[in-house]
Amino acid sequence: MGASGTLPYPRKEVSSMPTTPANRDVPDGEALLTVSGMTKTYGGVTAVDDVGFSLPAGSVLGLVGPNGAGKTTLVDCIVGTQTATAGTIAVEGRILRSGPTVRARAGLARTFQHPQLALDLSPVENIVPGLVGSRIGSYAASVRAMVRGLAGTPHDVLAQAARLAAEYGVPEVESTGDLGLGAQRLVEIARAMAARPRVLLLDEPFAGSDPDGIAAISHAIGQVRDSGRSVVLVDHNVDLIAELADAVVLLAEGRVAFAGDPDECMRSPEMQAVYFGTTPSTKEAR
Repeated sequence: MGASGTLPYPRKEVSSMPTTPANRDVPDGEALLTVSGMTKTYGGVTAVDDVGFSLPAGSVLGLVGPNGAGKTTLVDCIVGTQTATAGTIAVEGRILRSGPTVRARAGLARTFQHPQLALDLSPVENIVPGLVGSRIGSYAASVRAMVRGLAGTPHDVLAQAARLAAEYGVPEVESTGDLGLGAQRLVEIARAMAARPRVLLLDEPFAGSDPDGIAAISHAIGQVRDSGRSVVLVDHNVDLIAELADAVVLLAEGRVAFAGDPDECMRSPEMQAVYFGTTPSTKEAR
């Protein structure tokens, strides 16, 4: 994203995105990802409460909310690393009920708040697991084993990983630990995209990045979107989310407080109440 605030891609018309947090049946082919009635409780605590949205192909959905709003828990439930108490997810109309492996094969991929990388390995080596889809022992040991021959065609695998690194703007260095945080997140995006997912979920990809890193990550998000895939983008930088996303879901205490156009969300009384503690008047709330 340039200094003028120009998007790295043209914003998709938001008419195809939900303007209310409705849980509804979606005809086959209308939505790439559909989340319905998603709920997660821990004993007497409800972390995610009846969340629903749909996401068309080639679009970016911004998921915002303060700390403790349930954003990461929702992502975990979508990809299957946590088991939802209630609710369903569907990819291209197919409801997924199994764990993370099945959901990954169905087209879901994610990154994490803190990069999950082997810092002593090269960026290309870190991308390899996304191509071969298996791990042996520790992360570093699995990569070394695979590039030594367990992947079948190690040179081809490394060449594919190198192409992905170049495609997503990963700098060429010997050790991933030599990269800044923003560039490390590019490595994670490239690794996630190696599996050719339909939906990429990014959990706070801009956290700790400098302006150059933010611009590079924004460009990578645009590349994913332009390829016809969709992105669920979680971050605390609501101004940046509003610029990059086609639609926004605002979570507060695990519930959807607002869903719809990013600019409308930024001006909404719900946003003011959640982030600034202001209480809208009865007239404003209507």
